[in-house]
Amino acid sequence: MVSLIITELVRMTIKRFLPFLVVFFLSAQSLLAQGGYEDLLYQEVEVENPVYMPVIGIGVGVINYYGELQNDYQNLIKGQPSYRINIFQYLDNKHYWKVNMNGIYGTMSGYERSYTDLSKNVNFKTAGFLTLGINVEYSFGNIYKGERKIIPFISLGAEYIADFSPKTDIIYESDDLTGPYVYYPDGTIRVGDELVTRDNEYETDFQSADPFGRGDYNATSWAAVADVGFDFKVSERVALRLASSLHYTFTDDMDGVSSENTVGRIGDSNNDMFSFTYVSLNVDLFSESKTKIIESLFADVTGDFDYTIIADSDRDQILDLSDDCPDTPAGVPVDSVGCPHDDDNDGVPNYIDKEQFSNKGAIVDEFGAELSANKIRESLFQDLPAVDRNETYMIPVGMGWSRYSEMTNVEIPEKFKKIDKDGDAYISFDELLNAISNFFDFDSEYTTEDIYELNSFFFAQ
Repeated sequence: MVSLIITELVRMTIKRFLPFLVVFFLSAQSLLAQGGYEDLLYQEVEVENPVYMPVIGIGVGVINYYGELQNDYQNLIKGQPSYRINIFQYLDNKHYWKVNMNGIYGTMSGYERSYTDLSKNVNFKTAGFLTLGINVEYSFGNIYKGERKIIPFISLGAEYIADFSPKTDIIYESDDLTGPYVYYPDGTIRVGDELVTRDNEYETDFQSADPFGRGDYNATSWAAVADVGFDFKVSERVALRLASSLHYTFTDDMDGVSSENTVGRIGDSNNDMFSFTYVSLNVDLFSESKTKIIESLFADVTGDFDYTIIADSDRDQILDLSDDCPDTPAGVPVDSVGCPHDDDNDGVPNYIDKEQFSNKGAIVDEFGAELSANKIRESLFQDLPAVDRNETYMIPVGMGWSRYSEMTNVEIPEKFKKIDKDGDAYISFDELLNAISNFFDFDSEYTTEDIYELNSFFFAQ
């Protein structure tokens, strides 16, 4: 009897901790089961014809001027700071072609210095001017295989330059001296008899002062623009652009020096140009994603997929891999290991337990009703139908031979007499169960060997 009880306790303990052991040793498989199940229902698919919306780009750069008044430096990254805003729209799904609309706000300047030809001591600086342009761009994405991170591009277009109005620094002004600069062959600059250096105050408008007899002209122009550079892909919606554009204007008056001048500095017949080297950040805020997540009504599984990973036979939300009670009826609440709740721990789940508050350790029937001692005795002496010998099997309940095995009319050993509560010189089944329960509740002075001996004595009575 004790061996059966101990075996049952061990079995219940293992079942209680089995889910934790499964989680610990098979956590990877459990994660695969749950994750794989989700992946079967939710799939990422490519959108056939995504809707592409305009992409916004904001950048900064420098402008370099090319014309009659050549600066000492010829460096694409050294010049007047300027700003650029750009909006472009994709024209195809592969993003090879796009159309750009952009604007630039900035200034440009230039100067020349000569000791031999004193007329070639001229300088200029435009007022802040604005350009508005449009161009068609081609990205060389087809030269790559796989994912593209760095994409070269080229574009061609046109722009309108609004009110560049160049000014020049020809007057020196200070608190005690004012007058025009006079350049000498020895390289000095004087105002009257005083040696000075330029104050770089561009106070004189070329158009209104007309120092070279140019006359009135239009301070706006059109320009042809070529742009080349690289896009560095940061993410699907963000790219960093490094580029340089050349702007060929249809005017020779941006620097105030023109072939139309009649006195002083007379220029050539070539139109003025400038370059703009910039870096910009392009962000796609509004386009539809190239892929989307769809939810399937049914999991479409093919191949050698292991269905036991996601099996849940009783549909209690506990996978069979960790379900201790895989045949729970539908709708019955279960615990973390898939077994119906049993609040009084009598072995009968709540949903069929007629007495859900049975006494601790009580013997109950199949419906959880507590059995009295008389009921237990009656069940032991009930008439049972005869069976063939080959249909029977033995369940060992004793511990084998003991010193009480061959004794008859044995007396209760002294150490067990306290168990005989009713004093009838016989240890009953209820008294045996009570002693065993006290032992497992740690409310007994007996050792494990004593319990085994008590069990042997009980069956020897």
